[in-house]
Amino acid sequence: MQNGPGNGVRRSLHPARRRGGMRSFGGWAEEVLGLCPPRPHADIDLVYRSADFSAIDALLRSKAGDLDEVTGKRFSHKRAFRFRSVVCEILLVQDWQHEPFTLFWGDVPFGWNRPFLQPSKRSLAGVPVSLVHEDNLRKYRAEFKSTQNHRWRDPASRIL
Repeated sequence: MQNGPGNGVRRSLHPARRRGGMRSFGGWAEEVLGLCPPRPHADIDLVYRSADFSAIDALLRSKAGDLDEVTGKRFSHKRAFRFRSVVCEILLVQDWQHEPFTLFWGDVPFGWNRPFLQPSKRSLAGVPVSLVHEDNLRKYRAEFKSTQNHRWRDPASRIL
């Protein structure tokens, strides 16, 4: 795994990671922290700590050969792309230094706990990764339906 898709994703996203901070989230993070047993994963979930997606959008435009945007998942709170056939989803977390929140669909606020991140990096296939704090992973899993996830099917929710 050390030379697998995860490393390539990190290298491709390096400029955006320096600007705001990309961190592991979702199933991979839950598994690394022992919150769930190992299982197959369909994608890589990341959070992006920033005010907006401007750096990610610029990167997706400039790296068309490496990163193939999944436009059906282009929302105010999310971007997604394929890298070497692996789908990567990026969730925007704003004001992460003070009161971290995600504004799902532009109108459904979700407040994250502090600290937002785990205090130290963990190893994933021998690679150190920064993870969303386990309390936030649990909170997100417990409150997922409150984010109105059904709206992803509504074309009006997409950002063009």
